[in-house]
Amino acid sequence: MKAKALSVRECAWFTEECHQVNDLEDAQRDGLCLPNIFRSKKVKPLTRIQTGPTYQVYYTAKELLLEVLDRAAVRELIRRAARVKSGAKSQNREQSVDLSEGEYAEVLTCFSIVLQSGLSVGENCSFGPELSLKMDGWQGVLKRNSFQTSLLSLTRLEDGEKLEILSAFCSHVTRQYQVLYTPGPNLAVKKYRLVSQQSPCSLHLALLCDTSTGFICNLFLYCPEQLQKQSRKPVVEQVVGHLLRPFCSHRHLVQLDKSAWMEGRHTDIFSGSRIEISFVPSAQQTCEDSPSELIAHLQDWTGPALFPLSDLKGGTVDVFLPGLWAALHIICINTFVLHTLQSSGSGRQVQLPEFTRALASQLAVDSSVTVPVLQRLNSTSCQEASLTNLSKQRINTSSSARMEREKPGSSSPVRLQRLNRPGVCGLDNSGNSCYLNAVLQCLCSTVPLVENLLNQDTRKELARSKCRMAEVFVRLLQEMWLGRSSRCSPVEARSVLTSILPQFNNYSQQDAQELLLFLLNALHEDLKKVSKRQIKQQRQVQNRNNATAAGESTIVSHLFEGQLSYMTLCMHCDHEAHSTQTFTVLSLPIPTGSIKCSIQDCLALFFEQTVLTGGEQMLCSVCGLRRETTVLTCLDKPPEILMLHLKRFGCKGKNQVKLKNNVLFSMKLDLNPFLCSSLQNITYSSYHLYAVVNHSGHLNMGHYTAVCHSSLTRTWHCFDDSAVREVQDSHVQSPNAYMLLYSRKPFQKPKISGL
Repeated sequence: MKAKALSVRECAWFTEECHQVNDLEDAQRDGLCLPNIFRSKKVKPLTRIQTGPTYQVYYTAKELLLEVLDRAAVRELIRRAARVKSGAKSQNREQSVDLSEGEYAEVLTCFSIVLQSGLSVGENCSFGPELSLKMDGWQGVLKRNSFQTSLLSLTRLEDGEKLEILSAFCSHVTRQYQVLYTPGPNLAVKKYRLVSQQSPCSLHLALLCDTSTGFICNLFLYCPEQLQKQSRKPVVEQVVGHLLRPFCSHRHLVQLDKSAWMEGRHTDIFSGSRIEISFVPSAQQTCEDSPSELIAHLQDWTGPALFPLSDLKGGTVDVFLPGLWAALHIICINTFVLHTLQSSGSGRQVQLPEFTRALASQLAVDSSVTVPVLQRLNSTSCQEASLTNLSKQRINTSSSARMEREKPGSSSPVRLQRLNRPGVCGLDNSGNSCYLNAVLQCLCSTVPLVENLLNQDTRKELARSKCRMAEVFVRLLQEMWLGRSSRCSPVEARSVLTSILPQFNNYSQQDAQELLLFLLNALHEDLKKVSKRQIKQQRQVQNRNNATAAGESTIVSHLFEGQLSYMTLCMHCDHEAHSTQTFTVLSLPIPTGSIKCSIQDCLALFFEQTVLTGGEQMLCSVCGLRRETTVLTCLDKPPEILMLHLKRFGCKGKNQVKLKNNVLFSMKLDLNPFLCSSLQNITYSSYHLYAVVNHSGHLNMGHYTAVCHSSLTRTWHCFDDSAVREVQDSHVQSPNAYMLLYSRKPFQKPKISGL
């Protein structure tokens, strides 16, 4: 198999793709925007633009690539392969494709071979005899590869069907990137043509790029002839509309080659959008006259095509395999861009060809593939200073935890990795995410919650109800409890969480207690969808009120919600008023004036009788006047899981400070003194500690860790991001305690299928 060079070269829009304009210069004097397609009189002027792109941080380039090139992306490619090979003509005979571990490994082997020989910027690239020799061995691997066989079967389809498959694959990739990367205000639409051995392919490629970084935000593979058959709209209008549609709600200034000017003869498909178009004079223009290595690929790139590019019958250049080649390399290029962005502070810069080859070597899982093992493309760790380009606040890992990890002879972390205990799984820090990791460890140790969410019926209902947050959280729990690794990365959970809660979409220190409340609320809302769906499907007649109440209850509310009772007493007429309030977390004040206190002291201060005087007087419904009022608080409904938050962050004069009082807490907590009179002396007033969130450091720079009790091993473990060590019961007590989680009943061994 002879290596053939496949090039992606930037070009202008063809005449047949847009209307010819007789006097281009006069038309441009009227303005730089297409008045009908991109703007209308209803559009408000562009007044505010976001400052720059934001993106997620990953540990390795491989992990980042596989986040996009996941099993769902592969299913978009091969879901029709079985139908094609069997000769079925009906679209209804397509079946869902589920990949096994072995099949997915074959996919990665195939892709590693495609990317193996690197990717060069520019047209003057040659591939010598050395590559041809390597390909002799790779050809045998590809012949044994079932995924390669599926791809070749798809080349027998018509061009329209091939483009439809490529479009579905590219759409999935784009959706994944929208979670990982938010572009800046300046974008550019660039048009390319694929060329094989100087022979142009009928396939065209259009990209939407962030001009500040070279990140490819969207891609569209098309044949102009196919688009002309599908719609009467000009090709350029269809292509640009496809690229910009996911970004119409944002304010962007988009560069477009002036060859796409069509004298405004377009339908008003972008009426009301915030996108503004400006025309640039040359198809070869980039955001800089001398583009950096980071954005050089926006002009051209070339690499060897290890797919057979000729059609099996006619000898013409195929559409499907070159399109897949281009899409895979775009994924590799975006991985290179993100990797370069997040490691720019470390001083280690990797060129695109070297990066592509090294990344390919990490994808190969077939031992018969002879690929070079290059230096691991690790992104900067969360403890390194290279995160300064993302956030000026470095992650301040506590010195004691760092010494424990580096202490000679400390064997606990290694031993845990070998044993791989279910539910005892470290979490990688994805960029100042220790607050998230600590909260996730506590929820992972909440056995009733884990049992409910990992139930097979619950998981099926979550999938049917399209509960995004709950599905991602369940997948993470499954990996922590049933996975084969002693550590995992919660990047998917963080990405989805930050898309729902944008206040956490940054790399600053956040409040773990605040995150826990928002996370539980998001899970509760998702699970309510499941509950309402189940109620709707019940055939028997139920009382409407009962059905509604059941629809509002979930495992989250059942476990974590409690109720406080308030009695207000008018000091003038002795009139009493009663009210209740539901709570999830009790935020306890810390007594001042003492360095050491107990959790009972904090509870007593919270439930202390209060007299409202002066400006805080309440309006008495009997007196009709504001009177001094006494407020008595008690616990009316204790929750199954009691979460206590110590209010360590407060103000001292005009300055914000952190209270460093050592709050002593015990393994068992008696709530009997704080229960309402009707509930006192009942059996469930005693609670058992099972998780602690610790915060070390200062108000604006600190580090979160978690100490959790394993219901399987009956031992305590300290979770410092990905580092895990076993601790004795006597070491659970800490002066850095920030949150305490108690259960009304001691947890038993979880009932999880497959455990």
